[in-house]
Amino acid sequence: MKKVLVIQEDLIILKILERLVSLNNYECKAIPSLSDLSIEDQESNFNFIITDILFEGIAPLQFVAQVQEILTHENLLIVTSMGQDKIKQEIFALSGISGFYAVPIDLDEIDATLKAYNE
Repeated sequence: MKKVLVIQEDLIILKILERLVSLNNYECKAIPSLSDLSIEDQESNFNFIITDILFEGIAPLQFVAQVQEILTHENLLIVTSMGQDKIKQEIFALSGISGFYAVPIDLDEIDATLKAYNE
């Protein structure tokens, strides 16, 4: 089964994304921060990581770099309340970013991305 990791401090958004992922027949691990990862999670290969970029004590670009370095994944989707164009451009300048969604989230776009990959 294909696997998705959701990292989101906002518990409402976390639960919404977790449900959306599950409805698309992915195995989903949903956590509020990277510190909640188990050793098994760190050794997993995720088809998608859906994450925020706003976390206490770490700059958004540093967080993305950290995720890309420590977690094996195929696609990285950013879902964040930080919708500034400058940050969005900087994030997309990094390699391996599959999508950037600012809050309020367009769930239809994320759903379409998950469905397209799962076919």
